[in-house]
Amino acid sequence: MNKVTDNITHWEWLKITKPARYMGGEVNQAEIKTNPKLRVCLVFPDLYELGMSNLAIKIFYEILNRQPDIMAERAFSPWVDLEALLRKKNLPLFSLETATPLNQFDALFISLPYEMTFTNVVNLLDLSNIPLRWKERNNGPLIIAGGPSGANPLPVSTIMDAVLIGDGEEAIVEICQSLLEAKSNSSNISETRKKLKSIEGVWVPQFPDKVKRRIFKEFSKSSPPEKLLIPNVQTVHNRAPLEIFRGCINGCRFCNAGFYYRPKRERNVDSLVRSARHMLENTGEESLGLLSLSTSDYSHLTELVNKLEKDKIYPEQKISIPSMRMNENTIELLKKHKGGLTFAPEAGSQRLRDIICKNVSEKDIFDVIEATSHINYRTLKLYFMMGLPFESDDDLEAIAKLVKKIEDISKKMKPRKQISISLSGFIPKPFTPFQWCRQASMDELKNKRITVSQGLSSTRARLSWRDEYLCMLEAVLSRGDESVSELIIAAHECGCRFDGWNELFNRAGWEKAFEKVNFKPENYLQQFALNKALPWDFVDFQVPRSFLESEYRKAAEIAGESVP
Repeated sequence: MNKVTDNITHWEWLKITKPARYMGGEVNQAEIKTNPKLRVCLVFPDLYELGMSNLAIKIFYEILNRQPDIMAERAFSPWVDLEALLRKKNLPLFSLETATPLNQFDALFISLPYEMTFTNVVNLLDLSNIPLRWKERNNGPLIIAGGPSGANPLPVSTIMDAVLIGDGEEAIVEICQSLLEAKSNSSNISETRKKLKSIEGVWVPQFPDKVKRRIFKEFSKSSPPEKLLIPNVQTVHNRAPLEIFRGCINGCRFCNAGFYYRPKRERNVDSLVRSARHMLENTGEESLGLLSLSTSDYSHLTELVNKLEKDKIYPEQKISIPSMRMNENTIELLKKHKGGLTFAPEAGSQRLRDIICKNVSEKDIFDVIEATSHINYRTLKLYFMMGLPFESDDDLEAIAKLVKKIEDISKKMKPRKQISISLSGFIPKPFTPFQWCRQASMDELKNKRITVSQGLSSTRARLSWRDEYLCMLEAVLSRGDESVSELIIAAHECGCRFDGWNELFNRAGWEKAFEKVNFKPENYLQQFALNKALPWDFVDFQVPRSFLESEYRKAAEIAGESVP
């Protein structure tokens, strides 16, 4: 096999930042199959360090490589130094397992974890010498996307051959079986796409039709991936990820993920303890991450934590909980917790928390903060949003008032906690009760941020915020129609990639792209009328539109206002 990496010299590798990102050969890597009937590549459109922490990549890698006729490999976005080298030497992007050019696979399964990776997707295709639009592809790999940022598939509709909406555990196997059949029948690419259209959850731009979000109903009986790859370099999350349940019951009206992963499905305590043991034995990890949208809402949390503590493999083994709600379950969980503390009150006032259906009271917040006093951890991170529907200046000022009260509590703790505040502009995501809402303009968000900042000036809290331009851009990329696809391609042509990285974000490139395709971003930030169709209405999200409407009306009623 002619590996791409054979064309890169030892000295050229030495000039690359973290060349181990591109080596492959990790412990627990799947066995390389000789002449499999189907070769696919799992592609994460960001750095290795992020992609190797992504749970979906771990799940699909294990599922697909258990299939005797399928070989699944991996590829990630290269950092700018390797990209420059590949372009200079006219070399294509390659997989980690066998250094095979991506354009030689039967299919690329591209994860869409967040909207700011969309230009990276285009860059990956360009680096792989794959035409950027599905209409231009007559052969080569099928480009199939999936993930929460593909819930509204229209913004990538020009680019993708197909988009999977919803859970992928069963669907990805069905897709591969369809590809195997098409390959054995020598079907052309159009025939293959048409066959994929019949799979529940799969939307095909060439044959646009209604599509139903795929739900993995057997999740509770399934096992998480247990033979996890051990990364070659330090990743964002160094832990063995144990997904204890999927879905959410809280119904926060702003939360796309809460609706995307519905309904709530829990795994059995004893099966989780067994899987945890297998994970730790296979990886040697000392930290076990209990993953879900809100770990505190697992029905048998105390029993699970106690059994995991009792079944320790290593004396120094610890439990990491990345997503905790401020409630009684969390207080119980904190008795065993030894990691960092991150919470998301989202709003400073009880009025606004009620409007967004964030069922947390000020007392809940203070009780949880006081329950952390035993933890030897210095930073307490709190997430808030600004620009929420029906928000007032009083609600913004309430953020600072709440932080001051929390700071007073933290003064009594040893060590005293450093409070870190993260602010982000609200984005009205599709398939949520607030999908009809307008998004605050960049100037409005800036003024709101200044209000919060001034209120916090008398505290020791550290404030960080998400750039207002990025908030605007994310709204366009999530609420867009087919024309956004051409905008993304134009942005790539104007030099945009790694849009989620501050040091590489190219605002001038995006401005050029807007001008190039005559795109008006303000058209995607506006209020949508309840009685008119939304661009993404062709997706049956299995959450009735009438329910989302009623939730929106409830929020307006709490605010004492009417729905526009």
